[in-house]
Amino acid sequence: MNSKRKILVPIFNRAHYGRLRSVLSAIKNNPNLDLKIIVGVPAAYGYFFKNILNSRPQSWRKALPWYVVARARSFLGKNYVFKNDFLAKNLVSDGFELESYVPIFFDGGKSETMAKTAALGIEKLTDEIKKIKPDVVFVNADRFEMMAVAIAASYLNIPIAHNEGGDVSGTIDESIRHAITKLAHIHFTSTESSRKRVIQMGENPEKVFNVGSPAIDAVKNVDFKIKPIIFNSLDISKPYLLVLAHPVATATPEENIKTAENLILALKEILIPKIILGSNIDAGSDALGGVIKDWLETEKPKDVFFTKNLHPNDFYKYLNYATCAVGNSSSFIREGAFLGTPVVLLGSRQNNRERGENILEVADNKINSLKDAILEQINHGKFSTSKIFGEGDSAFKIADILTKVNLGVQKTFKTI
Repeated sequence: MNSKRKILVPIFNRAHYGRLRSVLSAIKNNPNLDLKIIVGVPAAYGYFFKNILNSRPQSWRKALPWYVVARARSFLGKNYVFKNDFLAKNLVSDGFELESYVPIFFDGGKSETMAKTAALGIEKLTDEIKKIKPDVVFVNADRFEMMAVAIAASYLNIPIAHNEGGDVSGTIDESIRHAITKLAHIHFTSTESSRKRVIQMGENPEKVFNVGSPAIDAVKNVDFKIKPIIFNSLDISKPYLLVLAHPVATATPEENIKTAENLILALKEILIPKIILGSNIDAGSDALGGVIKDWLETEKPKDVFFTKNLHPNDFYKYLNYATCAVGNSSSFIREGAFLGTPVVLLGSRQNNRERGENILEVADNKINSLKDAILEQINHGKFSTSKIFGEGDSAFKIADILTKVNLGVQKTFKTI
């Protein structure tokens, strides 16, 4: 009889993978644990007409051929899908075995596609979780698709381990994160302040563990001596900006558009190369991303390098060597603090999140404010390493706790 605890880890986007690689490795290498990974992919891999009815792409002319190709690939088996999906390819190339994939993501980057993706996710994940029969489902952070995972596991009476609960921030992530906390049974927090917030929400202190952020493990394990070569003509020994702006899902399309327009105008004033990364698929990404896409296609700025996705190692290398990072990614806060990269934090998406000295916040998103902040951070240069989010040993702690912790599913509100 297999006495190993079976730990199911859903990896549904690039951020999950980048931050959880050390956790995946620690679980995989622990003799008392059995790692199972499922990957989230576009709904087009599983459905054609349902995807057509519920997706909201910016251009149907461009989207339809891809939908056809994706659906055709799905009939060739899961291994063929794994070879063609960006996220799955990176997992496999890094030596991880994938159990299955779930086609849940509708295209469009709107509030309705987020909600419908979560709804489809509950349906598909219920079936997959029943097949795998895990002892624990490991849920990361605050993404809308993780809400679907938590709901499915809850109703199947399977214990949920939640990573990075108790944080505070802006946008819809704040609500989703705390909702997952109330569904979860085991809690791994990044800081002591977050641990106290989880306990304040009525969770059992004996099951709330401050382990630090696995994202720091990922950064600590990168070999920075090996230079990234994604952008061959970019000399990373010279100044450049790394730009990653996600939409604020609780903002209006007009507000997200204005943020993108002001960001572009500020970037034009900074005469050094820029790497711009594509945003996530949250509501508003169609508006914000559309403005950036139009700028790149219309003006074709020679000093701008754009990519939708980067392997986590390449992302961390470009973040490490950047003269300044500009945007609102939590990676700029967590991993950026450990690397000491100067950051200009844009808008309200990360409101009230703990941060190190490397952060300079621009809440009003105004052009001159952004420009002045970027120049100030460039002039400052590298900051000292901050270990506010951990020492880089979170994954070992998480795996060890998962082998020992009581896995009861009936929760009781604990009064402080």
